[in-house]
Amino acid sequence: MMHCSASQLTENASHSCARLILGNDASQSAFTSSWTWATLIGLIALVVSTYFSIDQLRKSQRTKQAKRYQSDYELLSETVVLLDKLAGTAVVKRDLTKVSELLSRIKQAERRFPELPLGTVVAHLDTYKTTALPDDFSRKLTARRIVLDDLLDLSRQQGAAITDALTAIRTVQNEIDRRTI
Repeated sequence: MMHCSASQLTENASHSCARLILGNDASQSAFTSSWTWATLIGLIALVVSTYFSIDQLRKSQRTKQAKRYQSDYELLSETVVLLDKLAGTAVVKRDLTKVSELLSRIKQAERRFPELPLGTVVAHLDTYKTTALPDDFSRKLTARRIVLDDLLDLSRQQGAAITDALTAIRTVQNEIDRRTI
């Protein structure tokens, strides 16, 4: 009587199946070798195709995100141009109409994209608006109803607010670039 273990039965069955598939005179080592190479090549092809599929998906998502951020990026660029223009002058309240319009659009962008640090831009532009000189400051200055030191202080605050706003805008634009490139 012959006693066989389960592993011997499995091994014998696999040998006989391999001989049946390949023919009786095929060697067992040729089957294992060709099976391993085919599997390895197939696995490499699967990994490479998966990598490129994921890469294309990632690029597609970044392109969609870039399209979403494009108008706000241009809005921030428009704000930079205006602030650069206003930086050379002492701004009076009547000069702030364009700043107020841009500020309103930036607040809308902040609501659309709360993950971007647009709140700092809004805060610095609000600060800038509060530092505007009165419309009739020259008349008040000649009539001595306003102190020159107060005007100089407001001008310094305007310069600091513009610098802070430009820095905040650059930060937001860098964040958009990081997310889309």
